[in-house]
Amino acid sequence: MLSSSPLLVLVVGFCLTAAVSADVDCSKRPPFVNPKTCCPMPEFVTAELKEKCAQYNITRPPPMDGEASGSFEGKRRHHHPHPPPCLFSCIFNETGIYVDRSLNQAKLTSYLQVVFKDSTDLQTTATEAFTTCATKVAEFEANLPARPRPSPPPGMPICPHDAGHLMGCVFRNLMKNCPASIRNDSEECNQAREFFTNCKPPRGPPPSGEEM
Repeated sequence: MLSSSPLLVLVVGFCLTAAVSADVDCSKRPPFVNPKTCCPMPEFVTAELKEKCAQYNITRPPPMDGEASGSFEGKRRHHHPHPPPCLFSCIFNETGIYVDRSLNQAKLTSYLQVVFKDSTDLQTTATEAFTTCATKVAEFEANLPARPRPSPPPGMPICPHDAGHLMGCVFRNLMKNCPASIRNDSEECNQAREFFTNCKPPRGPPPSGEEM
């Protein structure tokens, strides 16, 4: 994962939910715990890719009052910062993992064998996450209403959102299905994991279209 990335906020942010399980009280959010503490994965993005894509690591400012006031997208940006889509568009284009909304399994496998070289369990889980999420992102994008996206603020690049949606979905999937071989089963992590697994967002789908 990117160090100090808004992705950590994204992963935890979607844990504000309504009850869907009799065993978990989804109205009571558990104490915050850093996702990397509960699933201590190696960095997903290499130093080389961070340098190549550094110009795109720009977080969009929160919307002005009234901007996208009635949309789930606007409210999600306001309450739950997420990684800039251009950053992961750059990362995926550089690696060839996900280009033109198409997942390249061979390049994904090769890349995971490098960044997760010490854990075949994590490689397998990540492969499954990418495969599942790529399908869900495609379905979500296909069902979006036919309307133009708002222009980005001055100085912000224009990029498709599917790469950011895919990466958010993948990391939430990894946190939920963290392999037992690396998973931290402390009480605080188990509470957070149960809440995260059994509770859904209060309104609308997450950006990936993944139902949690």
